[in-house]
Amino acid sequence: RLFAKVSSVKMGATEGMSFLSLRTLNTVTVTLALGLVALVGWHAQNPAHFELIQSKAAAVPVQQTTELSFLQTSNFVDQIYLYAGLAVDNKHETGFIAKEIRKHNYQTMVRLFTSLDDATFRAVLWDQSVHCLVWPPFVRYPGISETAKTDLRAYAAAGNNVVLLGNYVAVQFMNDVFGFQLTDDYKNGPYYRNDRNVRNTPYQYLPSRVEQASIETYAVKTRSLPPGGKSMLDTLGATVAFVIRYDLGTVCYIGYNYNTPFHADQWTRVLHCAIDM
Repeated sequence: RLFAKVSSVKMGATEGMSFLSLRTLNTVTVTLALGLVALVGWHAQNPAHFELIQSKAAAVPVQQTTELSFLQTSNFVDQIYLYAGLAVDNKHETGFIAKEIRKHNYQTMVRLFTSLDDATFRAVLWDQSVHCLVWPPFVRYPGISETAKTDLRAYAAAGNNVVLLGNYVAVQFMNDVFGFQLTDDYKNGPYYRNDRNVRNTPYQYLPSRVEQASIETYAVKTRSLPPGGKSMLDTLGATVAFVIRYDLGTVCYIGYNYNTPFHADQWTRVLHCAIDM
């Protein structure tokens, strides 16, 4: 009998504890539910508060000046082909230009090619991993066949970027390859950013004025640009940096030969803009 009484007391205590725990759990659940309902109702009446919190969380510091904003644009191209054949000055200019291309963009790989024979040049142009081809200033007209010219036109038309630097040989080369009728010109600098044309292009981050680095600055008459051509830097009707839309691609020209460090930083930025088109 004593054992039975003790057992009944334990069972009653256990049932009492279970009932208490269940009651506590129900109370907590109801409290949380009421709190959630209250929070939803308050959010419906005060949506601006949550929008403010979200906007603060998503806020990113904005560059207040444009002097360094060119470094914050989309990623620079990762690979470039640079011509280093007999028609350019490999002793003084090609290496320097390759170095300037990688300035601030050390992840960029500059791949040199030296031959313009049909097979070698076609292998360069058909490389699907590289979409920009840079020609340093010519010291003589390059020996290039009609087949290679056709391939170069197809390369640009397919959505790639061809960049030519430097002098009136480059202007003649563009006329012969792409059928332009560009006319050479010369005007003393400084040269001014054409704000009407640079919008939504990398050139919009250039300073408003670029100084003339040397007398070896080669301009083209702005009025000789073909339809789809836009001057990016010019003065008095002469452009020293322009972009011509060629089907899906672009042909860019910079009328400077990069043979002096004078004002080099400004002209390096111009070069980066042309490559980044």
